[in-house]
Amino acid sequence: MKFIILASGSKGNSTLLISNRGDLLLIDVGISYKEIKEKMGKYGYDIKDVKSILITHEHVDHIKSIASFPEVKKYALEGISVVDGCLKKYEEQEVEGFYVRALPLSHDVKCGGFVIRDGNEQLVYITDTGYFNHKNEQYIKNADYYIFESNHNVEMLMETKRPFYIKSRILGDEGHLNNETASDLLCDVIGDKTKQIYLAHLSLEANTKELALNTFYRVVKEREIDISKIVVRTADQYMEIAGGEYYEETLVSG
Repeated sequence: MKFIILASGSKGNSTLLISNRGDLLLIDVGISYKEIKEKMGKYGYDIKDVKSILITHEHVDHIKSIASFPEVKKYALEGISVVDGCLKKYEEQEVEGFYVRALPLSHDVKCGGFVIRDGNEQLVYITDTGYFNHKNEQYIKNADYYIFESNHNVEMLMETKRPFYIKSRILGDEGHLNNETASDLLCDVIGDKTKQIYLAHLSLEANTKELALNTFYRVVKEREIDISKIVVRTADQYMEIAGGEYYEETLVSG
């Protein structure tokens, strides 16, 4: 499996997955059609070859350019209205060469995360949730790849000039995962198959890449978990990040 995180953050989100057979699948289209096309083109992919899109939820930073894909079939957790095909929660369904399982998340609108299987490899995509139900951990344990929300540092969030009701929303069970909670959750589920972790949806105002990474490494150390064979990176709002087999190819060729 290969993937490219085209953009990740409150200003827009989109990730491209490439199957072993070459099938293309987008998760969210929260940046412009032009940006998606240009970013895909850097890796030799044509946006017109995308046949399906997974939508996590209906906030604009996840569906900004959805109208630009009128011929592309769109899938989301049942109850989300902007799509053509509904994914029943917990049931694995084939979508464009991948096998997708949708998990309900806790956000202020109907929202889903995805467990995506391609052959023997599995990717977990979890963003935009203030709380992750522990009964759902069985579906995300010991995956090969994690793109996982680590949205904010609590102290930094409280120091921003945002209104208190927005701060309360972000901190609440229907908001976003903070660095500490995200790190603990990841430590609960990573295993010997895990190869790469991408801390995603970082707030530009209430977080930094260094804080997110340092929090994760501190929690890992406190819990005495060996991550010596796991690559840990942060996704970026503006710069695309290649992962999966692409990361290994970069190491070989670089």
